Amino acid sequence: MGNYKFRAIDQEGKTQKGVTSAGSVDELRIRFKESGKLLLEAKETSAVVTGSKGNAKVKPQVILEFVTHMSSLTQAGVPILSSLMSLAQEASHPEFGQILGRVWRTVETGIPLHAAMNQYPKVFPPLVVNLVQAGEESGTLPETFQELQRYLEWVERMKGEVRQAVIYPATILTAVLGLFIIMFTFVIPRFTPILESLDVPLPLVTVAVLAFSKFMEGAWWILGMLLVGVPVLVWIIKSRIPGFAFLWDTWTLKVPIFGPLKSMLALSRFTHNFGVLYKAGIPVLQGLSLCQRLVGNLVITRALKKVEQDVSEGATISNALRQHSVFPPILIQMVSVGEAAGRLDQTLMHVAHYYNEEIPRRVKKIFGIMEPMITVGLIGTVGLVAVSIFLPMMSLMGGMR
Repeated sequence: MGNYKFRAIDQEGKTQKGVTSAGSVDELRIRFKESGKLLLEAKETSAVVTGSKGNAKVKPQVILEFVTHMSSLTQAGVPILSSLMSLAQEASHPEFGQILGRVWRTVETGIPLHAAMNQYPKVFPPLVVNLVQAGEESGTLPETFQELQRYLEWVERMKGEVRQAVIYPATILTAVLGLFIIMFTFVIPRFTPILESLDVPLPLVTVAVLAFSKFMEGAWWILGMLLVGVPVLVWIIKSRIPGFAFLWDTWTLKVPIFGPLKSMLALSRFTHNFGVLYKAGIPVLQGLSLCQRLVGNLVITRALKKVEQDVSEGATISNALRQHSVFPPILIQMVSVGEAAGRLDQTLMHVAHYYNEEIPRRVKKIFGIMEPMITVGLIGTVGLVAVSIFLPMMSLMGGMR
């Protein structure tokens, strides 16, 4: 799919110029002919498609709302043009409504819906565009929008479950860190002159706590910068150096506890997306290519790229997956069974369902273990500080007796 600068003439003799996307010049010529226009000239260009300046990224919830409404309208038999016009006028997101209006005007000229949506890649993800294309070509657009609705709802549900499991322990951890910083930078320094003025030898624990408090009092901002700066620095390096990004993703998969969870999230995206694409009639190689951009981990992305190459050379999907350790035996076995039974899409959905159930359970289990650990750490820190303060006072009182 490329962009073409065109010049056409309609039945009234009016000339139309602009930039549009198409698979080829012949496809563009047929498209204009079907809409009652004659293509005079078409030249491939790197220019953006006319009307795509408002190509701002929108929230996933907006796309889900659009897909849900299109699913309902198309299943009710409402024509695509009427559906787009209605949704453009009633859109809750003004800028998205403008984009839908442009899509509607583009489709009105005879351009397929998927090609019109493809003109706004920051708005409509490649997965959505490719599924719409498959639905248009197979004549199953209502069913495709319904499947897209299920998929996007699953994505939002997964985000919500993970977010819900993370919020409580993250809040506790943040509160503990805040209390830790306040204790060592504001509370203990108030006791330091008193403890140092006592005419008794200070216990080792008190000396250590006071020394750490002095360090924190003068360098707390360094710790704060490290907590904020290191993640930002890693993100910048990852975006600039692909080799570092691959090494980082390799390391994150090997981190105890969180590595397997990250792997399960990536595999869940792969199985669900590939299952949706396969069920919609997207060719296997194209589906594998699309999934490479959706898994969210470069190690698994590179493995899928090799799987795509092996499948193109005649290997079965299960045998191609078996060559890479990032794919667990249960996934490979299920794919093998699905290929043999001719029900690969159903099998992939079963695997995705397993991950969908297991991931929230694993997240809750991890943070369920972390919560008492955080609590114990807080109690231990407070107890250590209390002991370091009261031990010298008790020694002084004993000496006075």
